[in-house]
Amino acid sequence: MCYKKGDWIVIDDTFTQIIGVYPINYENFDSDVKDGVARKGEHKQNYYLLRRLCDFTGKFVSGKPYVQFFDYDFETLDDDFSALLEKVKTKKAEKFIEWRDKVYDDKVQVCHLSFSFEVKSKEGAGVLKRFKKLCKQLPGLFSYDDLVSYARAAGIDLSTCVDDFEAFDNQVSFSLKFKLDNIKDGVIYFHKVFDFDYTDALEDQELLENFFNFESLFLSFVLFLNRYNTEVTDKAAQSFSAALKKAAPALGKGEWKNDELANQFYQFVPKKMFTKNEAFEIFRNYVELKRDMFKLNILCKTLDEKHDWCFEIYSLSYDWAKAFI
Repeated sequence: MCYKKGDWIVIDDTFTQIIGVYPINYENFDSDVKDGVARKGEHKQNYYLLRRLCDFTGKFVSGKPYVQFFDYDFETLDDDFSALLEKVKTKKAEKFIEWRDKVYDDKVQVCHLSFSFEVKSKEGAGVLKRFKKLCKQLPGLFSYDDLVSYARAAGIDLSTCVDDFEAFDNQVSFSLKFKLDNIKDGVIYFHKVFDFDYTDALEDQELLENFFNFESLFLSFVLFLNRYNTEVTDKAAQSFSAALKKAAPALGKGEWKNDELANQFYQFVPKKMFTKNEAFEIFRNYVELKRDMFKLNILCKTLDEKHDWCFEIYSLSYDWAKAFI
């Protein structure tokens, strides 16, 4: 169905008028163009500016214009719907004229698209800084191709850029703002770049590692002992594990002073965030501290002589505990 400006349609049981139709062409940032499914310049879709009038009972609703980027839920008016709409417009003529003649700020036409382009690991912050600088040099209205040209002159490659805010593990992301009236011959002309950001997978992983706090550390100890006790017959370690589990509620509620072991753990552990390696070393030191109290000779010996095996078991526990952060 080919819809045009002025057409009446039904959406969500509401009479709605199309007050603007804006054809959009494929551009180089479209995934279909990159995949060879479509060619740049071919018609892609229409953007629609719509206004709701009333429901089927004649009750008027908010008539503020809004943008819709698809038409698959548009329902054309059959004879019955057309007759009902005309009845509303006649019986409530004064209110309809008020609705029809109301003028809205052109901000209702403002939309945006979000993009990202791939960068090398550890280079995102630097590329983003240069990208922000070049965006300050853009003209008042610019196309995507204009942006690519400016970026190329600044040594920034946008060949991977797609209209997806989270397309790559290592990326710079941004959004482009535009008005519907600034779409010319199917090409969008933007007027603002905003919502800058960069993502670095390695950096994010390192950051996540450092979200591991003393409560998560305690949980990783308990999980390690659970796994250790399934691999090794060590009744002393089982008793130690049971004591830690008993202390867990007090630690989790911040009431460590009400449990001796929870209080000792809280005093022993540094108030910081931990990497996996740091957490494992603190665990070894904590076990050594409790060696005599819980008779943990076998566990201490295992930690020393089977370090790699123990670290592997602890890694599983650490990753599982991290999921609870």
